[in-house]
Amino acid sequence: MKRATGWSAGSSLPAGWNPPHLSAIGCVAATLAIAGAVLSPGVAQAEGPAESTPEAAQAADPRQLCYGAVSSADERASGCSAVIESGKVQGTMLAAAYAKRGFIFTLKRNLEQAQKDLDQAVKIAPDYAEAYVNRANFWTVSNQPERAIADAERALKLAPKAPLAYFVRAGGEAKLGQYDKAIADYSKVLELNPNGGASVYGPRGHAYYRKRDYDRAIADYNELIKLNPDDVGAHLNRGDALRSKGDLAGAGEDYGQAIRLAPDNPGGFSGRGQIRLFTHDFSGAVADFDTAIRFNPNDVNSYINRGAALSLLGDNLRALENFDKVIALEPTNPLAYVERGQVMQALGDDAGAFAAVNVALKFVPNFPPALDALKKIGTPKNAAQIRAALGRPVAAGECMMPVADIRLDPKSIDRMLQACTGLINSPGGSAGDRSLAFLQRGSMYRRLEKYDQALADFDQALRYDPKSASAHTGRGNALRHLGRFDESIAAHSEAIRLEPNNAMAYSNRGSAFDDKKDYEHAIADFDAAIKIDPRYATAFYNRGNSKLNSGDKAGAIADYRQALELRPGFKEAADMLKELGAK
Repeated sequence: MKRATGWSAGSSLPAGWNPPHLSAIGCVAATLAIAGAVLSPGVAQAEGPAESTPEAAQAADPRQLCYGAVSSADERASGCSAVIESGKVQGTMLAAAYAKRGFIFTLKRNLEQAQKDLDQAVKIAPDYAEAYVNRANFWTVSNQPERAIADAERALKLAPKAPLAYFVRAGGEAKLGQYDKAIADYSKVLELNPNGGASVYGPRGHAYYRKRDYDRAIADYNELIKLNPDDVGAHLNRGDALRSKGDLAGAGEDYGQAIRLAPDNPGGFSGRGQIRLFTHDFSGAVADFDTAIRFNPNDVNSYINRGAALSLLGDNLRALENFDKVIALEPTNPLAYVERGQVMQALGDDAGAFAAVNVALKFVPNFPPALDALKKIGTPKNAAQIRAALGRPVAAGECMMPVADIRLDPKSIDRMLQACTGLINSPGGSAGDRSLAFLQRGSMYRRLEKYDQALADFDQALRYDPKSASAHTGRGNALRHLGRFDESIAAHSEAIRLEPNNAMAYSNRGSAFDDKKDYEHAIADFDAAIKIDPRYATAFYNRGNSKLNSGDKAGAIADYRQALELRPGFKEAADMLKELGAK
């Protein structure tokens, strides 16, 4: 079965896939750690105490904690706060304290306080490059790449040979999709600081990856893994590049290694699941996506991929649940609607499928997976009506009201039909909701004696909910009116199997047996219905008919009387008593 998933082995990225497996702030933090100072050669830094050993740092004064190279993040923040509050430093030294504390706040995602500190650092010392670099990093983390680039360039005017300024500018350029510029800046970092590869190879590899230059991306990840064989993100990212290049075996090895290194990291399971999906190990893929989702319940890609694997296994209802989850997490995800539409088509719901795929096209016009899906789904007769209704709220309340034992006038039936058709022609609704909509509309068609249409709707209701006893019952009633008595009996038998205490199911099967002139089995079914519900007037009336047909006039009269007693005004029972000359 071919699926329009929007990606395949050898393509660039699955929809929504967002490597690398290391955040921007993580990259910057790693650079700082490896450089051994906030800024490497070329930046005039605030003069602080000489470096000390880690043991000495524990007992150091606030200046040592703030400005020293070996402090932990919490120690640095505490030391810089003490320096700032002491009132004993001014100028560049004070700006440095704000800049360093602002960086720590950024690292901890206390962004409001980080911005205050970094703005203050720039205000105190407008010619202090480190303040601009750290604020550029803040803008990157705050997803404001243009401002990050602007601050990095201010830093470079002050310190043209500052590796970290190039590094942060590269991060902003990469976020804007300016991958050639980002690669040039990352390469400049290595030129200025040849020992900075552990921090540069990862993001530069990702920039190559986004350019679809998989060979260079893999080369960078190879270098990173040489430096740090246990870098989980490097293995995951190299796996992505290998997968995109079509080397599924190599990608699988990297994802497997990532799982061994970090068995609680969802990335390895998600990646390996994709390889299993590509290689048609659908059950294995589902198992891997299950694990990925357990570790990250909001992993949109794993839900999409698990849904695709389940659909390929023929488990369309569980697949639908996965795509619905994606839509709940990302309401404008076009691929989720395409996949949902394909599953709906597989379930026989062409109207809903057409609607779902057209929602994807509203989000992304000319979306290739949606266009491919529409070729398979085709164009229903009411396509214009479905398209016109997209985006409008569906008033499904009347469709959802219980109607089994309600006598409805023609206007009420028409309102129900419109409400249910509106829901059916919409792209949404859970499997249960759509099953109920088809069930209710089928019931309306049956009341209008449109039995073929009713049967089609009951069949569709069962595709969405195979365990719906009500849909089996409705199906049985439609088949009976179409003269297909054996099929009707089988449908009612399934309803009874699902709900052994359903008196209506026994009564309906009894009516099918009666139509077939099998009065013995009919009476037995009516007996069962009455045993379950001794006040079921319809069952007494129907049993009276079967007894009369089998020659038991006295038994029939007794049942008609009981039906009339239970439901005064039961016209059909009264008419039969009158016809038989009984009171």
